[in-house]
This record gives sequence, structure tokens and C-alpha cells, in this order.
Amino acid sequence: MNRPIRYAFFILILSVFSGCIAKTEPERMERKNDGPVPAHVVEAIARPVTEYAELTGRTEAVESVEVRAQVSGYLESIDFKPGSFVRKGDVLFRLDSRVYKAVLEQRKADVEAKEAELKQLDLDLQRQRALDSRQATSKQQVEQAQTDYETCLAQLAAARASLDRAQIDLDYATVVSPIDGEASREQLTVGNLVSVGSTLLTRVVAVDPIYVFFDVDERTLLKFREETKNSSATSQFNVKFAIGDGGFTREARVDFSEPSLNETTGTLEFRAVADNKANESGRRDLIPGLRLRVLFPTTPEYNAVLVPEEAIITDQNVKRVYALGPDNKIVSTAVELGPIQDDNMRVVKSGLNAGDRVVIDNFLKLKPDSTVEPIAAPSESPTRIVREDGTIINRDGTEEHDDIYEWSLHRGQEKAPASNDAS
Repeated sequence: MNRPIRYAFFILILSVFSGCIAKTEPERMERKNDGPVPAHVVEAIARPVTEYAELTGRTEAVESVEVRAQVSGYLESIDFKPGSFVRKGDVLFRLDSRVYKAVLEQRKADVEAKEAELKQLDLDLQRQRALDSRQATSKQQVEQAQTDYETCLAQLAAARASLDRAQIDLDYATVVSPIDGEASREQLTVGNLVSVGSTLLTRVVAVDPIYVFFDVDERTLLKFREETKNSSATSQFNVKFAIGDGGFTREARVDFSEPSLNETTGTLEFRAVADNKANESGRRDLIPGLRLRVLFPTTPEYNAVLVPEEAIITDQNVKRVYALGPDNKIVSTAVELGPIQDDNMRVVKSGLNAGDRVVIDNFLKLKPDSTVEPIAAPSESPTRIVREDGTIINRDGTEEHDDIYEWSLHRGQEKAPASNDAS
């Protein structure tokens, strides 16, 4: 047998062998997939929900005061700890008050002198009036006594005002906190000269409650106004907010919105008030200037059907779930989805009813006509949140990472190496 014939014979044997493998492998897989496929199954639930738009917010202090001295003097002592919480009226700084004490004593002496002079002039006036009743003095002397008395009375009033001013200056030598709040660091050390009104000593910032500001875009605002046009509680309502990557567990009460949109950004600014109580260790969750994620309600509360986000299957542009029929066979059901909730549950606007059973895992082994061996699972989502980088945070606090999700985010972003064209 020559070489071409041997090659042809070898190719023929290889083709027959490959055909046998191709024929027997589907049969083996079909036999393997004949039985029910185990998968976790949950029931769609119904509960009241509210649709939200996620916005970016920021915190601001309700009150923030720059502490400056109202009299001049050398700084004598610092009576607070930087960063500590101070009450209104607590002493923060003390200035050298010896000059102000001396002035106060001088003003007291001036008042006492005028009081004594007024007493004498009062006696003179009474004497002149008695003489005038017996026609033993002239009208001019009576009028002069009256004028001297009234002049001294006015001078006494001025002396008392100067005394009050001296007392105020002395009090201002002790600088106190004007509000409740956390004190910043001191801006001067002991011994420095403090100039009245111009020297910044420290700042005190109110921390409880605290403002949450956020901007609502025009489209979201119009939806909100349309959905709540028949509601009487549109001026004051609650928003949810989250700190960092945490859940939306905090609430703030909206108490103000600007009367007109910002023409530059096309947004309307809202303000909400949030509690910011200290925990057992004295620490507060919120500080002024913090960035937040805010959930702004765009609809009133309504009853909705929900399933875990893990149950949703993307079929090109169609969203589906694998529902179970009475015989536990898969029914591929197209659904119209609503917003995802903060516990990772997804609103289903149409396609499912409360109580319908849906599969939440093992999708690679399932197809529309598969039979499922249902494994009961909790109705709520097993995860709390899925971050943008694909990190999944479970309810027990553990984290998982979805590499495929991350790859899909960065796909196509890699730059091709630049080619070196020959010149």
C-alpha cells in the first residue's frame, strides 16, 4: 500500500471514530439530565414599597460660629480641650482682666459721687421751694436749683451706663461658647495679644441635629410632583440616606426646598434634618461636610410584588425569571421590573403574582423545560448590596467578589498597544 492510500485510510478511520464519539456524548448527557435538577426556590412576596431616586447629598452644620474676643487683651488661659463638646456658656478663653477691673471700680466711684451730689442738690431744691412758698427767695434761685438737680440726675444716668459698659467689658474678658457644639483647635497660644473683633480664637460647630442637603434633577422632581399631586404631605417628608458603602438605614426629615431651580445645573436644592446622637463611646456618625447617598422618594407607598435580585435573568433586552409550574417544571416568564430595594429585593411590576415560586440559582444546569427539585430558601435576598466593583456583601458581613462582573465593567477599556509604523 503506497503512502497516499495509507493517509486516506487513516483519515477514514478517524472520521468514523469521531462520529461515534459525537453520537454517544449527547446521548450520555441526555441520560444524565433526565432527572430533576436541584435548585433553591423562593416565593414572590408582597409588601408596601416606595420608589426612590438615588442622589448625592452632603451634610452641613445647623450652626457654626467663629469665636472672637469682643475686647482686647493678652490671652491668659485656654479652658477647653480642642475637639471636645462644649455647652453654651462654657468658658473657652480668659484674657488679662486687670485693666477692666480697674475701670469698673472707677465707674462705680463715679456713680457713688453722682448719687451723693444728687442727694445734696435734691435737698437744695426742696429748701428753695420751701423758701419760695414763704416768698423768701427769688424765682431765679428756685429755677437754678431745679436745673442743677436735673443736670446731676442726667449725669448719674450716664455714670451708671458707663458702669454697665465697664461690667460688660470685664465679662467679655472671659470668652464663653455661644452655642452647644464641638470646639475646633485654638488659634492662639497663651501670652499672645488678642485684638477686639479681628482675632479668631476658635470655631464651635453644632453637631446635633445636622442638615442634609441634596439636589434633585428636573426629571425626578417632575415625577415626584406628579405622583404626589394629590398628597397633602409634600412639604415635609422623610428621605433615607447611607454613609459610604453602608445600607440606607438612616432617615432625615425634609423641612425646606428652594423656591426655584438652579438655572445652571437644572436642579432644586432640598434640605433635611437628621438626628446625630452620640453613641455609647461618645462618637457621632455624621460630621459636617460628609458626602452621603440619599434615597429621594418619587412615589407614595404602594403594594408591590418582590423577588430577590438573584432570581432575575437577562435574556438580551428581556428580563426573565424561572418560575415553577405545579409539576415543578420551569416556566420562563418575562417580567417588567421596578426599582431595586435597599435589601436587594427587586420590584416586579408585571409577570408574577405574590406566592409564585421562582428559582434563584443553578441557572447553568436549567433550561425552559427542565424539572426542578426545589430546595426551600428564605424569601428575602441572601445579599444586602452589590457594589459597583462587583463585591457582594452577605447578610453575615462576609464579602464575595464577582470577577466576571468586574471584567464586564472594564471590557474594552484596555488600550491597544501603539504600533510602531516604519517611517
